[in-house]
Amino acid sequence: YGRDYDITLARKFLTSEDTVLLVDDFLAVGKAMNGLLDICSQAGAKVAGIGIAIEKGFQEGGNHLREAGYAVRSIAIIDQMRDDGSIVFREQDGNR
Repeated sequence: YGRDYDITLARKFLTSEDTVLLVDDFLAVGKAMNGLLDICSQAGAKVAGIGIAIEKGFQEGGNHLREAGYAVRSIAIIDQMRDDGSIVFREQDGNR
């Protein structure tokens, strides 16, 4: 977190004929996911959706992706991380 890394993919592995589901373990501000979306865009690939294991709902990444029109599903969304070490999770319906 806080560092920039390059992501590269040979053109032969992702083309305009592909439809992908992007999956990540954590989503905070969305830098890694935006990099993956850029790679898909450059290849002309369609993004079917985005799956996240744990989303930090108190940061803007998930909201930006949803506002951009992506179908984002998170297993758990953290709304707050308290000073005492406790974590407040968002209650979600079946549509996460």
